[in-house]
Amino acid sequence: MAASSRLPVALLGSAVLILAVLIWKPWSSPRPSAPADAADEAALGAAPQAQGAEAAQVGQAPQLTAQQQQAAVAETVRSAAPAAQPPQSYKGPDGKQHEIVYNQGLALSPGAREELKRQRLQQMRDQPEAISKIYGIGRDEIAAVLAGKRPFPDRLIDQ
Repeated sequence: MAASSRLPVALLGSAVLILAVLIWKPWSSPRPSAPADAADEAALGAAPQAQGAEAAQVGQAPQLTAQQQQAAVAETVRSAAPAAQPPQSYKGPDGKQHEIVYNQGLALSPGAREELKRQRLQQMRDQPEAISKIYGIGRDEIAAVLAGKRPFPDRLIDQ
């Protein structure tokens, strides 16, 4: 009986101790860094000289070594590859392919607006129920737009 009355006190004490350790966080306290050997001291002494050389070249592009230039070219080629591009579509839970639209809300060029309008019209023909759900327009409005009785709603392009 006496052990059961001490249990809440022990739990409260351990919770306070854990909270105190989490607030104190001894593992993340900054430690003073001291140079380990003469090489570190020499490197620290050379740093102001390197900064002075960089200050003299303000406004100039940094000169790359041959290895750095090769790495930059390799990265440019790799990032231009189709495998490095983000996905343009995904297969939804309904089993159909869905388009991913990046950078929504950006101002589109006239050519891009026309292309997006053409894509939306094609989607209206192919999947009117999906367009109705996604954009909140009625199926009768979709039918009227496809028949040419109503103008194309700009809200389908201006997202």
